[in-house]
Amino acid sequence: MRASELFGARTVKRIRNVLATVWLLLTLGATHAAPAAQPPALVSILDGEAALLRDSGRFGAAEGVRLAAGDLLETGPQTRLLRLEFTDGVIVDLGPSTRAFVAPRLGTRGQAVAAHVYVLRGWFKLIQPAGGAPVPAGVLTPAYALGEPAGQQVAAVDADGGFQLFCEAGAVALQDRAARPVPPPVRLKAGEFFARRGSGKAAVAPRPTPAFIQSVPRSFLDPLPTRAALFKGREVAPRRLGDLAYADAAPWLAAEPVLRSHFATRWRALARRPDFRAGLVEHMREHPEWDRVVFPEKYRPKPPAQAPAAPPRPAGVRTY
Repeated sequence: MRASELFGARTVKRIRNVLATVWLLLTLGATHAAPAAQPPALVSILDGEAALLRDSGRFGAAEGVRLAAGDLLETGPQTRLLRLEFTDGVIVDLGPSTRAFVAPRLGTRGQAVAAHVYVLRGWFKLIQPAGGAPVPAGVLTPAYALGEPAGQQVAAVDADGGFQLFCEAGAVALQDRAARPVPPPVRLKAGEFFARRGSGKAAVAPRPTPAFIQSVPRSFLDPLPTRAALFKGREVAPRRLGDLAYADAAPWLAAEPVLRSHFATRWRALARRPDFRAGLVEHMREHPEWDRVVFPEKYRPKPPAQAPAAPPRPAGVRTY
């Protein structure tokens, strides 16, 4: 029996129209589907050792590893250079003993702050290749935000809050992230040097100090070619070294408030691990956001107080 005889010619025609529409939608969806988000950066040069903190693991960074937004990098004291090449052409070189957060998206006072990297401490060199399209984002540090970068800038972020930057070429705008009211950005041009020691007053000089020049990583002095094209079409997986330990996470857990809140959410599940929990408890003063995670019972609503029971009436007393 034909389908038209079983359901009727009109019904069959409607079914065919519906199926044709569904097929068309599926075809268009397959043809015009949004491409998968491309990793924002690639490790193109690694001279020395570096660790990659991703999810709940610690990995060994390597040339060709593609980095996702949110990855954390840590270079060793003897590391000479770790180069990150971003998809928009921006290059960030990291020096020894440096901690960096790749492509952070952090909400600050109701606004999303975007950057290529957040450097918690250590050395970095920001390079905007000649002829590249202007990029609004740059580098975040605990004290300053580098915006509107052009040319090359070399900077050192100290653990005590100090910050030094040499505008080697081009120009850059430095925005104080802590001062209130928000001051206008400090704009540096080629050759100028900016420095602030700890919580002291910032100063701009026409040239860097000899001490700064002597301390700049040697690998930052020589021009290096881009190498991202060498890894096109190749996937390099980082080697897992072990679980993320509290000691690995501690510098980020004790960072500025917006970062502490971010990681209290991101690493919340790690509080169930006895070793990680022990570190949290021991250093709770440095990251009080975790108190609610580790000791949720302290924050549960207390049961309503019950009214005291009426005292018993003496024998023989009548009430009306």
